[in-house]
Amino acid sequence: MAQVRQARPDDSAEIVHLGALMYKAVGARPTPSWAAESARTVRARLGTDLFGVVIDAEEGGLAACGLVNVAPRLARPGAQAERMGYIQWVSTAPQHQRRGYARAVMEALLDLTDAMGIEVVELHASPAGLHLYQDLGFFIKHDNVAMTAQRLRPRL
Repeated sequence: MAQVRQARPDDSAEIVHLGALMYKAVGARPTPSWAAESARTVRARLGTDLFGVVIDAEEGGLAACGLVNVAPRLARPGAQAERMGYIQWVSTAPQHQRRGYARAVMEALLDLTDAMGIEVVELHASPAGLHLYQDLGFFIKHDNVAMTAQRLRPRL
């Protein structure tokens, strides 16, 4: 099995590249300006409120990655933690898929959030990732409706 390691700031461009592949797979159209700004953001935030893990590709670059944003959150009844984790950009390069890399990345991210005492971890899943996430204990909530409002759309 491939070795999972913590992401470093110098991985930022490769992490964004894999993130762009993930977005393209679900129909989004990442732009060069998005990639440049995202690389700056990942580089600046890694190790503060953004944590990542990667798998190096034998041929150079990254084979897979995943990030978790850690944010303050009001505790819900019955919970102690005042931080939550939001997993993003779990992505594997096409030539490295079907080798268990996404599972290894997710397990490492969940170990990290456990070590930080984070009780609530959320993510959005593509249909392709749904079974993996369910195997790792994620579930579809039916007690409320998740809603999103996109405000102040960026100018293109």
